[in-house]
Amino acid sequence: MLDLRILNGTLVIPGTGLVNAGVGIKDGKVLMLAANDQIPEAKETIDAKGKHVFPGLVDPHIHLGIFSNFADECVTETRAALAGGVTTVGVFVGGGDSYLGMVDEMLETMKTRISTDLFMHLSIFTPEQLAELPQYIEKYGISSYKFYMCGVKGVFPGVSDGFFLQGLKEIARLGDKFTACVHCEDQSMVDLAFEKVASEKPDGTLADWTEAGSAEAEEAAVLRACYLAEKSGARLYLVHMSSGAGAKMAAKVKKKNVFVETTSAYLSVNNQDSVGVLAKMLPPIKSPKDLEELWEAVADNVIDTFGTDNVSMNKEIKGAEKGLINAMPGYPILQTHFSAILHEGYHKRKIPLEKIAEKGSMNPAKIFGIYPQKGTIAVGSDADLVIVDVDKEVKVDPAQLHSFGDFSLHQGKVFKGWPVMTIKNGVIAVDENNILVEPGSGKYLRRV
Repeated sequence: MLDLRILNGTLVIPGTGLVNAGVGIKDGKVLMLAANDQIPEAKETIDAKGKHVFPGLVDPHIHLGIFSNFADECVTETRAALAGGVTTVGVFVGGGDSYLGMVDEMLETMKTRISTDLFMHLSIFTPEQLAELPQYIEKYGISSYKFYMCGVKGVFPGVSDGFFLQGLKEIARLGDKFTACVHCEDQSMVDLAFEKVASEKPDGTLADWTEAGSAEAEEAAVLRACYLAEKSGARLYLVHMSSGAGAKMAAKVKKKNVFVETTSAYLSVNNQDSVGVLAKMLPPIKSPKDLEELWEAVADNVIDTFGTDNVSMNKEIKGAEKGLINAMPGYPILQTHFSAILHEGYHKRKIPLEKIAEKGSMNPAKIFGIYPQKGTIAVGSDADLVIVDVDKEVKVDPAQLHSFGDFSLHQGKVFKGWPVMTIKNGVIAVDENNILVEPGSGKYLRRV
């Protein structure tokens, strides 16, 4: 007997399309796909009539523990993700010291606290970290490493193009299962612009913050990064594309081994939004025109993946009342990620559901080495599934979200298209925003 079966739904299978079929699940895996009347009896049956069944989303880009306790965020933010239909997350980890030991401690913490599955990317700042790559691979199964062409002022510096190229060559030497991620902004342009905004508009608006990280700074860095990737032969992943100019440059110069991510924030919020300084981020939220051009890049397949760049915080940590320059960058966005994309993409811009599934689930799983375990609905894949009511309308209320954050970029907005049930490892994990599994139900994913 099956453990669980899903009947009468429309399956959204990336690379295939919309399929009217049932799903049979046993021991945490998809055991069969068949006509509804051909799915055998199960201990539990879900009637998904009138709804769509997606593979669980893979958010390849989140941060945990930046402004608050890592262990606590492992609980709250992965539960928020799960409630929003995100079943696997890729966490960026950064610092100037060796990651040996540090990652061991993080993995031990995760065992009893995460509710999604999770993989890691490590940021590389020093020659010592670069030299330790073989140990990170052997000990932790990590196959993706991030370089910052532009650092975060007062937190950590960017790296030179020379060091970045050295890192790209090392990653290329390791083989095509390894990926270099890069934050693309030109450091000198950002430094000059920041000083100008800090001196002239320290208490300015979200639109003023855009001037501190211009589209030109992103565009120039995209050109350099793609050039260096071509020279090194490395697979390159451009994180959080925020501007139309950056996306257009990527369209011109990216090769088959270069992939582009944008985030649901850049696809749903612009710098005229009433949320104001609560949306301060790095890179900055751009103009309404940039938002439309990013959606064009999605439609044209210039953009390969959707992430969040989630940096959870509450209003006290954010400090928006302290003024533009003193406010912290970041926001909690995991739980509204999927709904924002459905509302802005599917309903407003007619992006097909299968394309949303490709960029929200399959492509990040393929790029980061967890496909077809994740990222699709197929026999043998993990039974991580999300049942979506594409017509359901909900007004976003931070009090109804599971993050420890007490604000949302989307607060007060009505989104059409919401997950109504999340199935994780073959178990009903979330039902109508009620989380039914305990922390520790997720697992860490080694990739090599």
